[in-house]
Amino acid sequence: MAGPPPPPPPPPPPPPPAPAGDGDSASTEDTAAALFASINALGSEGVRASLKKATRGPVNEEMPTETTKSAATPVKAPAAAPATKTYPPKCELSGKKWAVEYQDGAKELVVEVTSIKQSVYVYKCNKSTLQIKGKPNSICIDACSKVDVIFENALSSCDIVNSKDIQVQCTEMAPSISIDGCVAVTCYLSQESMETAHVITSKSAAINIIVPDGDGDIKETPIPEQFLTHRKNGEWVTEAVSHDD
Repeated sequence: MAGPPPPPPPPPPPPPPAPAGDGDSASTEDTAAALFASINALGSEGVRASLKKATRGPVNEEMPTETTKSAATPVKAPAAAPATKTYPPKCELSGKKWAVEYQDGAKELVVEVTSIKQSVYVYKCNKSTLQIKGKPNSICIDACSKVDVIFENALSSCDIVNSKDIQVQCTEMAPSISIDGCVAVTCYLSQESMETAHVITSKSAAINIIVPDGDGDIKETPIPEQFLTHRKNGEWVTEAVSHDD
């Protein structure tokens, strides 16, 4: 008995790729030549004929610049400074206090104290001269400039605060003179008061004390403005710094 027929043979291999011929190269060269020929036919202006012409100026010309915005925005006028409030000058006794206030250029002010319970308060005076007669309990010169005060006595103290260019003269007794926050204060003390008066200064500059020195002469002593603090014998000691000529 005969067996099955043999299997068919495998298919033949594919043919090798055909080498690039001269026809393809010629076709590519013809295409490039045609492209350049069409560009040359347009001319120099023809190439740019379809392009949008650009103009000089900002890129976003339609959008307002910061300068335009500032120019368009109205500028508000600066607010006027509030007027300085003025007060009428005063020199009167109110209760137990003499009030000498807001004097400007008054050179002949006189206060006559009739009781040791009365005090004198000099406030915001300028370029003025005040004479205090009698013996007030206290005298206070506050926020004044270029003011001269002449007094006979002060029972407790004469205080000068927040002022500048002040001259104070005591003709009899003043146990204590306090100067706080002042510039350029000169205190004239009598022979009687200079032996017992205490002068207390703080936060002040250019303070001078003048006392009689016999034979009609006077002696001027500046109050120190600089101090040196150092250790001495286990303690901190503060001393005035003197600048000898």
